[in-house]
Parts: sequence; structure tokens; C-alpha cells
Amino acid sequence: DAHSNLGVTLQELGKLEAALVQYKKSFELVRGKNPVDPQHQSFRLISKAKMTHDIEQFEYLAASGYESEKFQALVNVYKAVSSEINWPTNDGEIIPLTDKYQKLLMDTYNRSIHVLEAPELPGPTLSNTLDIEKITENYFKHDFDLTYFDNFLTPVALDSIRHFLLGSTIWFDFFHKGGYIGAYLRDGLACPLFFQIAEEMRTTFPKIFKNHPLKQLWAYKYDSRAYKNDSPLTGINAHADYAAVNVNFWVTPKAANLNYLSGGLVVYNTVAPLEWDSKTFNNDTEKILEHLEDNNNEKSVIPYNENRIVIFNSNLIHETDKFEFKEGYENRRINVTMLFGERGT
Repeated sequence: DAHSNLGVTLQELGKLEAALVQYKKSFELVRGKNPVDPQHQSFRLISKAKMTHDIEQFEYLAASGYESEKFQALVNVYKAVSSEINWPTNDGEIIPLTDKYQKLLMDTYNRSIHVLEAPELPGPTLSNTLDIEKITENYFKHDFDLTYFDNFLTPVALDSIRHFLLGSTIWFDFFHKGGYIGAYLRDGLACPLFFQIAEEMRTTFPKIFKNHPLKQLWAYKYDSRAYKNDSPLTGINAHADYAAVNVNFWVTPKAANLNYLSGGLVVYNTVAPLEWDSKTFNNDTEKILEHLEDNNNEKSVIPYNENRIVIFNSNLIHETDKFEFKEGYENRRINVTMLFGERGT
């Protein structure tokens, strides 16, 4: 829509405050009390994985003291609806939400019924313990540009981001076979704190980020049942992203991770050919796997850690590593991705 597109333009021009205003207007039009498209597919479709997430989130909100009666009532309604739906065996499979159930869920399903504030912090968001020169050196020392390090954000910034992502009903993208769900910049994720972090990244590591503006931002939340042998739930398959520099960081407490050797990111020493379009390097898994085999499948496996960040050439093919996290809403693996600049620059 016009507001969202204007937000993108303003963001690329570095006018972040103005961009936030436009994103907020767009968000209200799409997800507010009177959506411009009440037949939007995200209101008419559902998956068991999405329903499970929403029930868990409402339980979390009720227990946290956010309008407890309202959210406990929603828990009861959603559980009743879930018990009546004849779900497919694959929790990630998407099915229509009938008119009957749409009415029962009222205007709460995939709507902006609870969005927390994540304001800009008065102090820095990046930890003051970072060895900037060493991090930069390590990035360029890698044959294809990659590094990772811990203690990325200050405790205050990390805590604020975590609460924002746990408490905000902005997880509208459930259209993935693996059952993971996403939140996006133009659909509720935009906030002053994320923009502050992105700008501090650019100014703190100028040799890595050069003049690349923040182009895109998203977060994914994963279902902890994915580790079970018979589960169709997964992380994200091998792909590349349309940008120059890719930033991935993790916010779930490390105590939730049951296997400290995994749960993070696999980055292959293989770039997606520049002639590939976004549909190919994002979705054509068969072609990507063939390309990896032709290039020896060499890779870096970065285990999960709370407040760990991975920075790499966004044209490198990468995927979510196998993960084993405790069950429970606050234990769900959450990653944030920031993309900077244009692919191939």
C-alpha cells in the first residue's frame, strides 16, 4: 500500500522517524479495527502451528498482567476452536478458517490487538565490550566475509527487544511448511529500537557496512517441537537473501537451548550466482542443493547462543541449523535478521 511503500523509500533515504510514521499508518490500515481488506488471506487461513503459537502468546500475556481477563478469555475461545477443527497431521499445513470460526475468533486473529513499545534508548544499544577492530579483521579474514561474536547488545537493549517480540501480536506470517512464523518491518515489526540498533551497526563497523542502508528487517519464531523425530516442523531451508550484508542475532535465553553444539546457523562457503533471481535463491531448494554439491558443501556451523550475532555476505547460502529447545512460549527460538545494501555491491 501507499503508506508502506513510502515508508520503504523514507527508510532508504535515512529518514527513519518519518518511515516509522508511515509504517504505523500502514499497519493500522491492514491490521487495525477496520482493515481495508477484511478478506486478507491471513484472516481466512490458519495452521495448527499458528494456532498453538497464538494460544501460547495469549497465555503469556495473561500471566504477565497485560489485560489478564481479556487474554485469558481469548485463550479459552482459541482452545475451544482448536479442539473443534479437524487438523491435518502436519502442524505446518495451512487450511481454510471457516466463517463459523472466523466469527468466533472475532477481530482478534492476526490483528494488532497488543503491540508493545520498543522506544529508542537514551544510551547505546551495542555492548561497550566489543573489540571492533578484531571483529572487522575476522570478517574480512574469512574467504567469503563472515564473522560472529557474543554479547552483541547491552542487557537493556536485549531485554527490551525480547519483551517486544514476546508480547506483541505481530506474528502474521505462518505460510511456511516448517511451521515457523514471521514478523516483518511493514507489518508491525518496525520500531525505534530496531532502527537504532541498525544505525549503530553501520557507524560502529563502517568497513563492513560501508554506506549500505538498512533495506529489510524481519524476525522468525520457531516451534520447539521441531526436534522430535516424527515432526514435520523445521527451521528455514538453504537460501540466500537479497542484500549486501546479512545480520542475524538471537534473543532467546540460552537456558532454553538443550544442545549447545547446534541450534544456530549453517553458512555455506558458496555464493548464489548473481544471475539467479530472488525466487530461485530463496525458494528453489532443489537447485540450491545441486549448486551446493557442485561446490563441495564447505560450511561454517555457528552454534546458538543468546545475544550472539552473525554478520556475513548476504549472497552466501545459509540455513537454520537443527535445533532442540525446551517447550514453552518463552523458550521458542527467535532470530532477528537485518539486511543492508544491494546484492552484489
